Amino acid sequence: MRPRGFTLLELVVAVALFATAMVLAYGGLNALLRTRSLLDGEAERLRRLQLAVGLLERDVRAVIARPVRDGYGVVLPALRVERQGLELTRAGYGNALATPRAELERVAWRVDEGKLQRLRFAVLDRLSSTQPQRSDLLEGVSDLRVEALHEDGRWLPEWGPPRVPTDALPRAVRIRFEVEGLGRIERWLELPDGAAP
Repeated sequence: MRPRGFTLLELVVAVALFATAMVLAYGGLNALLRTRSLLDGEAERLRRLQLAVGLLERDVRAVIARPVRDGYGVVLPALRVERQGLELTRAGYGNALATPRAELERVAWRVDEGKLQRLRFAVLDRLSSTQPQRSDLLEGVSDLRVEALHEDGRWLPEWGPPRVPTDALPRAVRIRFEVEGLGRIERWLELPDGAAP
């Protein structure tokens, strides 16, 4: 009896089956890696959204009734709401090194070229040459709308109303904006002791 080996046809079939199995496995692995990459990208966008919204909420909730002067000496209200953004004086500006400086900070929020931006001013009462430090926190943002709740229950597209002191605060602030791929984000934030006189 002669020892039997594989025939050429059996070897070709075995190699073809192995190659087919490898192509299917690679296709599945490639799809899994693409899906993971997409999920990582979406998770990063969600993390950035949470960071931006959290920082915006902290700024608004830390508002303090301290008006400031702009670079031309004009008194700006403690909280200035415009349809396309807001600017405010906030307390709680961290001072971990206990350096001699104010613990108040002037910040502004706006959308510019599809980016949600936070602007920080180094001083409260600024000079005409004072430039803010700008941070782009979120991309793909459009249609920013900010409104202030007056004590009579009306939502106003701008704050402050006529004959209201510059240190008066509204009862609440409503902020809405659209984020590409995520939809509308809306926050209603009650202000500390916020009531117009």
